[in-house]
Amino acid sequence: MTALPLPHTARFRGATARAASPGYAKADRIAETGEVTVYLENDDGSDGAPDGAMIEAARWLLENDAAFFRAVLDAMLADLPSLRAIENATVLADDAFRLPERWGEATLLPLVRLNNINLYPVLGAPYIGLDFSCAWEDEHGYGLMLAGTEVVETGGADVGALGWIAARHAAKRQSQ
Repeated sequence: MTALPLPHTARFRGATARAASPGYAKADRIAETGEVTVYLENDDGSDGAPDGAMIEAARWLLENDAAFFRAVLDAMLADLPSLRAIENATVLADDAFRLPERWGEATLLPLVRLNNINLYPVLGAPYIGLDFSCAWEDEHGYGLMLAGTEVVETGGADVGALGWIAARHAAKRQSQ
């Protein structure tokens, strides 16, 4: 675990972001203002140095922070219709959070908090997973897997934590 200076992406953790979840207290202590907590864990469970692909992904993030932030923000904004469809198909308590009718950056940022970024040892692109806590799904959160600025998959927070999603995408790219 480390913290990278990503001032744009750190806006998902900034002053207007949702409050930190208690389960992420340790990670929040290492990331200062303008930084994001990043996990570099080898898929084989070894405690060795991070795989070269993860180091390259970290370098890519540092060089492309603004474009990456925009890609993540745009993906989240584009998900509103599908999130609303899920909400509409669910019986919610009267006091449950309801998604806004429309949202933009100013509406979205207070509803989410970036817990961490995961970098994967997958060749072919900088594979980056994001784990968010969010107002509309307290239990499962929200997650994204990206290959650089290309959105691979969105869903619950586990999407950002599942390296096999990155590996499957890379294999599909290679076979095309």
